[in-house]
Amino acid sequence: MKEDYEVIPHQLLIELKGEVEALKKKLTRPDQKANELILEIESLKDSIHDLTEIFHKTLEDIKEEGDTLKTLDAVKERLDAVVTQNETIAKGMIAVADKVDNFVQNQPAPAVTGPPPSMPPSFSAPRAGGPMPTSPMDDFPPPPPKRKGLF
Repeated sequence: MKEDYEVIPHQLLIELKGEVEALKKKLTRPDQKANELILEIESLKDSIHDLTEIFHKTLEDIKEEGDTLKTLDAVKERLDAVVTQNETIAKGMIAVADKVDNFVQNQPAPAVTGPPPSMPPSFSAPRAGGPMPTSPMDDFPPPPPKRKGLF
């Protein structure tokens, strides 16, 4: 009986045995990076699970809260009212600024002979028993009444 065999150098056999032993160790004891990767995958899995639970709870809350659209409509109405009030205030401020500009432009130029007075005569204290002085602000209408139910 004739057997086929190949002559392998002794050094190559020793190296192969060493590599087989290293592979056996890796299979029984994964290295540090593989352990870290496994831990990160587990952490990611837990985070995804938590996030899924949050979405499920939120979906249930939305289903239970049928008045959401009514609430949003009420908030929209209030915001519209605030926008309208802000527009009215802005228009009033522009009107006041225009009136003040006209008043300042229509005033005679002050005389350069002496120091300027501390207060214009129209804003001085009233005399006892005399009428109140007029003001350029008397031309403006009173502010609109406050609305109830807004904020």
